[in-house]
Amino acid sequence: MTLPHRIVFASNNSAKTADVAKFFKLYGVELVNYLELIPAQNFPPETIDDQRLNAHVKAQFIHEFLPEEYVLADDSGMFLRAFPERFGLTTAREFKALGLDTVEAENQYVIDLYRAVDERSAYMAAIFVLITPEHEVITVEGRGGVAISPESRGQFGKGLDTIFLTETGKTIAELPIAEQLNYHHRGRATKRLLAKLQDEDIIWQANGHDLTQETGIIYGVLNVSPESFYNGEHVGGVAVSLGQATQQLADGADVIEVGGQTTRPGFVPLTPEEEIARIVPVIQGIKKTHPYAVVAVDTYKYEVMIAAIEAGAGIINDVNGFTDDARKLSLMAATDVGLLTMFNPRDNELSVDIAADMIAWFTENLASLEAAGIQRERIALDPGVGYSKNSDVYQDLAMMQAVGRLKVFNRPIMTAVSNKGWAKFLFDLPKDERADLSLVAATEMYRLGAKVLRVHDVKSARQMTSFVELLKNAH
Repeated sequence: MTLPHRIVFASNNSAKTADVAKFFKLYGVELVNYLELIPAQNFPPETIDDQRLNAHVKAQFIHEFLPEEYVLADDSGMFLRAFPERFGLTTAREFKALGLDTVEAENQYVIDLYRAVDERSAYMAAIFVLITPEHEVITVEGRGGVAISPESRGQFGKGLDTIFLTETGKTIAELPIAEQLNYHHRGRATKRLLAKLQDEDIIWQANGHDLTQETGIIYGVLNVSPESFYNGEHVGGVAVSLGQATQQLADGADVIEVGGQTTRPGFVPLTPEEEIARIVPVIQGIKKTHPYAVVAVDTYKYEVMIAAIEAGAGIINDVNGFTDDARKLSLMAATDVGLLTMFNPRDNELSVDIAADMIAWFTENLASLEAAGIQRERIALDPGVGYSKNSDVYQDLAMMQAVGRLKVFNRPIMTAVSNKGWAKFLFDLPKDERADLSLVAATEMYRLGAKVLRVHDVKSARQMTSFVELLKNAH
């Protein structure tokens, strides 16, 4: 299904209409208030505990007047973990009952509530319900913000946007509109809705997190291995690694991957104990400083997987695809962590049809994972660029080109080409001069459908994916 040029918003609130419209405008879709087409209506009463029902009733109500239009309604609420009995779907009513008649007063009231509590977790949730001219009903949810800021900050948003912190450490209002698309509750709902309209809605479930790829999943590499092919010489202590993780989150990383064991060609394996000693303090430090961050671990060792999960890791990346040790399958089936399973041809010869080899391997691998009790929604695919048996750069290029064929599995696909050896083989680039070419390669693979970007330069990757999506939908 192609995107409609116009969507009608079922709301009597002009400020909310403008707030939602700014996100649809990024996709070239005009969002107009129903009041521009028909007289004002009195909507049916809302519930105080069912967002989906509220949004559906509003959308259906206006759609009956405008059956040839795409009609959208939303229901939003503020949810504060320290005050579970308050706010929610009655936030506006509660503010009104308290006599808070300005946005500034509302924000200050919430900030003051949190002065006496340590648990600052909070989020905004939006349910969108769209009814099409064919009477198809599409429902999505978006959640934004992770905690309440101790002060109001930011110039790019209004209302609660200035006090809701995001995973970046900034408030929603400190992010420009293109970045809010990835962190605002209505921005995330907009992405999900438009992805569904284009049959591109894919979710990667990882330990309670739903990672969606509408503007890419940025997967920042955090090496704590001095032997790493790229920046091992810059590996420092835990404090240095935490600083790097904090910067990657601020730059837009959705996932931080901690790696203590290099798997570069000719690598020397660490013992599980050595690898655990490298990665666990870093995982724990990240989760303590950024409790909402999604941390991945790059390891193929069963014992390390156990330690990483216990330390707070939400994703395990296994270059051996999890099926080389039955204990891994049992471990993964007993958890909710996400899996990144990799096609690794390092010990096998590939045929002349590399895409067919990859499809055959992932078909068998996914079948094994699912047979072990691991839900497919938890699994993402890594084509394994750079892992060919003979480090054949032309084989790497063929693997890059073949990623589009993997979309048949309807799972997220990783682009892991950042600063690898193919850039040296082709253009004799030293490792500290490969960033630009890595981004070009990642862009091409992204356009082919590999939308999980494993990168060292998070900021450039986030800007690239956002731009490509905006360009794709411009008209």
